[in-house]
Amino acid sequence: MMIVKISQTASNIKQEYDIASNGLYYFGKSGSILRFQRIMLSNDEVTIKGIFKLSKWFNYIPFRWLFGKANITRAFRLFKNESIYGNIAFSKHGFMKSCYVITFDSGEIFHCYFRSSGSFDYVSIYDGDKQIALIETQLSTNDYKYIHKLYVTDEYDRFVDTLSFFVLYYSNFRFANRFHMSKGAHYVKAWSFSKYNDLYDPKWREANFPGENYFGKTSLF
Repeated sequence: MMIVKISQTASNIKQEYDIASNGLYYFGKSGSILRFQRIMLSNDEVTIKGIFKLSKWFNYIPFRWLFGKANITRAFRLFKNESIYGNIAFSKHGFMKSCYVITFDSGEIFHCYFRSSGSFDYVSIYDGDKQIALIETQLSTNDYKYIHKLYVTDEYDRFVDTLSFFVLYYSNFRFANRFHMSKGAHYVKAWSFSKYNDLYDPKWREANFPGENYFGKTSLF
């Protein structure tokens, strides 16, 4: 089992991150000006780079899902050490039905379902109908620098670098606060509504990572 802490170290005109676990460290960054700039995660051995790819025009037609068609946007092509190996995109495919999709050229497809509940944001990551990972993000911050925790089961720990990259990608669209003028603590609570809300299993972390506690490890306050 792997637990990865992704700590935002710079906000405002920079979006930078430290990504750490036992024996694992990466540096990450996303666009300083726009959400569609390059996203990078790297250490001495691996560099993962995400390059924005404009979706075809019909993906921007409102309510296309009424005709059984998904709107695929926010697409980034994935490169590992300069070799193309996958994609990440946002899929809107029904009323209150949307998720992120990670597609590997090797054939694996992961669906990532997000939910906000109270002081935390959650992303439950599935391979088919099996949950393989969970992202927890504390919504209260200091200087809009968010802290995320990624939990990955043993069977899927070979994907930990890509799943860590996904945290940067998700944060880039969900949390990044560019050019803000605020400092200090910000206390936030939020609730989201989706037909996929039940795919967040509040017992999953305890069942797979017994004794692990977000506040015991990375609480801000």
